[in-house]
Parts: sequence; structure tokens; C-alpha cells
Amino acid sequence: MLRLIFLLVLAAAAPLPNAPPFHPSPAFTPAGPETAKGAVVWLHGGYDSDTEQRPPEPAWVGRLATGRWDIFRFDRTPGQDPLLPGGQALVQGLIALRTAGYRHVIVAGHSRGAFIAMAALAHPELAEAVALISPAAHGTSPDRRAQAMADFQARLDDAKGRQRLAFVQLDDDPFDPDPEARAQAVRAAAARTGDALLLIARPPQPRGHMGGYDPVFDTMFGEKLAEFVAGDR
Repeated sequence: MLRLIFLLVLAAAAPLPNAPPFHPSPAFTPAGPETAKGAVVWLHGGYDSDTEQRPPEPAWVGRLATGRWDIFRFDRTPGQDPLLPGGQALVQGLIALRTAGYRHVIVAGHSRGAFIAMAALAHPELAEAVALISPAAHGTSPDRRAQAMADFQARLDDAKGRQRLAFVQLDDDPFDPDPEARAQAVRAAAARTGDALLLIARPPQPRGHMGGYDPVFDTMFGEKLAEFVAGDR
């Protein structure tokens, strides 16, 4: 009898989609597209070697998991993490999640992952919210700042609107080529597209490129950020 009940439960549960290059986060228990409120795709930043542990999801993403969102990861390999192919792979994974039946999809990333996540701005039909935490992909050399700004602006120019956009920049971030110019560019893009915008621009705390992982960040902004991208605020 117990075996029969177990088999019935398995039959009733919606299978998780095969959506490469995404995979369900091992930190949370997914419910599947029929039960979950939606899917969150998290893109971590870069890291130094393929033997190093991949960066985890920050605490505010865990708030979405508690709110019945399934958490997926787009993990990439050091040295094999190009921006344009990464954006194309992101879009293909989002198509797979939508095809599998997820009614709502959020894309969020940190550092290089956030820069790749900007590809979702051109696809409001696939992702209704995009959260960019300290996006960076061009290093810290002053010679690269102009290219960093140009590439950042180009991705904002591709935005089609009808999304919720969260942009987080923290003070003392050596990877931010021009904090004020980037904040202004994001404001202008949201004004052009009509996107709802949550801008967390250089608060007193936390600071630095990794500040989005600081417990202080979750304490101060985690609830607001999670509610905004989920459409609850």
C-alpha cells in the first residue's frame, strides 16, 4: 500500500524541466512548474579555477525560494565564460523553462553573471524581472573603462520594456567603471522603456564588489529586492 501511494505521488508531481545550461540549485527543493510560483535563474560571478567552489546564491535569493519560487543556476566554467555566447545560452535556457510551463521567470546575477543576465533585457516575453548586482566584465584597468561603459550601454539599448529592473551598485567597487554614469544610464533606459525600476545606488553599507553577499545587504535590502522582482511590490 505504501509503495502504491508513493508511486501515485510521483505520478502526480510535475517533472522538473531539462533546461540546459540551467540546473536546479542543490540548496533548495524545487516544486516543478505546476506547483511553484515561478522560476529564478541565478548567475554567479566569475571565479578563479575549475577546482574552486562555485559562488552560492545570496541570502535574498533564498527569500524567493521561501516564497515558492524554484531556484535554477547557470554555472559557467572559468576561462570558458564569453559574454555573447553566455547571453545566447541564457536565452535558450529561458525558452526551455517557459516551454516547461513556468508562468513567471526572474533572472538575477552578480558581477560577470549580472553582465550576462543583461541579455534577458531584450526578452520580456521570457523574463519579467531582471536583477543586476554589481555587474562587471571588463576588469579594473582604466584603459578598459570606456569599453565597459559602451558594452553596458549597448545592453541597456537592447531592452524592450515590460519588465521589472533592479540595479544594485555599491561604493568602493573597483569593477564599476563610472558609478554615476551607470546609474544615469539605467534611469534613462527605464524611462525609455517604461520598466519599473528599483535602484539601490551606493548606500553607506555594505561596500565593495562582493557586498551583495554581505549579511548587511540582505538585512537592509533583501526583503525589498525579493518582493520587487517577484512582483509583490
